[in-house]
Amino acid sequence: MQCRFIDTGFNDAFTNMAIDEAILQNCRVPTLRVYSWNPKAVSIGYNQNIIKEINLNYCKKNNIEIVRRLTGGKAVFHDLEITYSFIVPENKNLFPFEVNESYKIIAKALVIALKKVGINSEIKKVPEKIATPICFNSSNWYELIVNNKKISGSAQRRFNGKVLQHGSLLIDFDYNKNNSIFNSNNSFNNINNLKNRITSLKREINNIINYNKLAEAIKLGFKDNFDFNLIDDSLTNGEIVLAKKLREEKYSTDEWNYKLVAKTI
Repeated sequence: MQCRFIDTGFNDAFTNMAIDEAILQNCRVPTLRVYSWNPKAVSIGYNQNIIKEINLNYCKKNNIEIVRRLTGGKAVFHDLEITYSFIVPENKNLFPFEVNESYKIIAKALVIALKKVGINSEIKKVPEKIATPICFNSSNWYELIVNNKKISGSAQRRFNGKVLQHGSLLIDFDYNKNNSIFNSNNSFNNINNLKNRITSLKREINNIINYNKLAEAIKLGFKDNFDFNLIDDSLTNGEIVLAKKLREEKYSTDEWNYKLVAKTI
């Protein structure tokens, strides 16, 4: 089975989310994309309350963009990391329909990817229900841990017979900034607790793994896990046009980002 591999590099938050949706709407074959964020940004889950959970003054002062994702889950500060998105038509011969099983099979690909950069990770099967706005301070089904600390977070959306899962792998993690960005008086969100629950590649191997090396590891992890014939590709003209439209008319607007419950696509 062929799978497109697209590395779109560094883009602003609104462009990144627009590209994910543009690929999702036009998806005909499996597509794996890797990317990162410039400037730094916070992405909030589809149903999160941006005013309640994000320190807007801090983000404005520090030039941190804020965007609402198409997917659910909790908020992520995108700083020293790489983000992947995997978009695939629902096909029982290729990808499981059942939500938990689909998280599990992608988690296996990420385990292989981390192994290729010297990190031994495990899959945590059962989610935790914790009162926190921070994605990396809680866990969903089948997320990755290293030394019992979370290193990757993911979220899904299903749309017209297609699945989008995107998630982040932490190259490094700034505990102080994460503590400042999110509004919470809960003890689960203090710096000491974040250090006990969240790790990064740098923390585990005392070295920064660069974007290109990690992108290649993710590519090979998906190739090995799914037995894909990965084809290096770029966005189609249709995806570029749609992404620009979505960026301007949806993801960069206050109507989308600041409403309590975002409208559906």
